[in-house]
Amino acid sequence: MLNIDVKELLLKIARDSDLAAFQKIYFLYYERLLKLACSFVKLTEVAEELVDDVFVKVWSNRTKLSEVNNLTVYLYVAIKNQALNYNQANRIVCVDIESVGFELKDINSSVEEVLITAELAKIINDAIQCLPEQCKMVFKLVKEDRLKYKNVAEIMNISPKTVEYHMGNALKSVAAAISASPDHHKRVFKKASVN
Repeated sequence: MLNIDVKELLLKIARDSDLAAFQKIYFLYYERLLKLACSFVKLTEVAEELVDDVFVKVWSNRTKLSEVNNLTVYLYVAIKNQALNYNQANRIVCVDIESVGFELKDINSSVEEVLITAELAKIINDAIQCLPEQCKMVFKLVKEDRLKYKNVAEIMNISPKTVEYHMGNALKSVAAAISASPDHHKRVFKKASVN
């Protein structure tokens, strides 16, 4: 992660109450944690408060940080729990992950390729939005946050096989949506003609 030894930073925080090391951890994780919190609570202001609350708790319990094996999983679970507690306290039942999205880019693209890519991105995003909530969350954590199945399983408190199952369903749904699109034959033909 950006040539930063997270384990060493955690040791400095735990052992020396090193505020500079804590700030590095904060800035390294803040944006990702904010996106995750927003996927649960949908209000940026509330999500920001949740992330800050998690970091306040981390600082309060800093002497135990040397025991943390995987900081990413630790922080993601903390955000998930904070968000679920907030939703429960405020009677928010539905968790919608609108932040899942793909950005497909190719620097050397023609106008036609850019239009096809934008259309394809919309089809993929629409397919993702139609997924069940847990499946969407798994897909987001694996594809957007690039976490391993084992880490996603820990964060969501499910088995790695369940993560694999959800990913399989998500990918099948995306593939079916692409295949069902009206211009699917153009993309397939264009791809075949390039090879």
